[in-house]
Amino acid sequence: MKKIVLLCLLAAVVCGSVFAQSNVPATTNIRGNLGLSAGRIAVVSGNITYYVRGLERFVGFIDGLKEGAQVSIDGYSAAPTVEGQRDRLFYPVTLTLNGKNYEVGSPTAFNMASGRNNNKAMGSGSRTGRR
Repeated sequence: MKKIVLLCLLAAVVCGSVFAQSNVPATTNIRGNLGLSAGRIAVVSGNITYYVRGLERFVGFIDGLKEGAQVSIDGYSAAPTVEGQRDRLFYPVTLTLNGKNYEVGSPTAFNMASGRNNNKAMGSGSRTGRR
């Protein structure tokens, strides 16, 4: 009996650790020209259009940040909502433009937008939506 309980507990721990590893987003680098697509700032890299979240805050503050500018952006790409979809949201962390690096976001912004880690980002306590 003890062996069965121990084996079940061990199996649950292994399954939990595999699941936890799959929730860690990987940093992605995209390179291309800035453009507008559907009224939003986007970068076309390969055959995928990345809608870059938050860059509109820096237009006018970063010299050269305009349509047609060659950029390299590190950040997190959200998975497409429909299989085969070629448009994706991109949450930038660093932007390289004209040989200069700019910190434009943080992994926390990606976590909040994707619904991850809300208790840590929004303060302590459970957020159930009930009042």
